[in-house]
Amino acid sequence: MSAKPLPASVTDPLVQLLQWLAWLVLALCVARAVWLGGLLAVRIYREESVEGLFGTVAAAALLASAGGLAAAIVATR
Repeated sequence: MSAKPLPASVTDPLVQLLQWLAWLVLALCVARAVWLGGLLAVRIYREESVEGLFGTVAAAALLASAGGLAAAIVATR
């Protein structure tokens, strides 16, 4: 048995919420990238290690890919 598709009155608010969350995640990733660039420049200038920065880059990549996964799961109209 296949399930009936949800009506537009149910999916429209969900899609709107996902679009707002996608913008929020994008803004957070951009802000984090700017912060990471400044931090990397300071650490290179001070000749300090940069090991902890790779975890931040991996987390930003994971957050950025979450938007694509959400769009694939919840098909928009």
